[in-house]
Amino acid sequence: MPLLEDLTVYEDGDVYNVYDHTLLDGDTIGRGRLLGTITVAEDGTYQPSGVGAVFDHVVPASTIDDALAAFVGSA
Repeated sequence: MPLLEDLTVYEDGDVYNVYDHTLLDGDTIGRGRLLGTITVAEDGTYQPSGVGAVFDHVVPASTIDDALAAFVGSA
């Protein structure tokens, strides 16, 4: 399970791509492993999806922090 500090989020309009940057090998340059996306819905809520969005989170997610919980989970 990645930690919050392991994630890197890139914004592209209403879509946020979520990467785990701890999965880079050595001095490799890149964003890491793509875990999924967070999309802003028409009603303003954030909807996480993808292979890494497997943990319980607040539904509907009213903030990006709530949606990121889907990628981090809790200990």
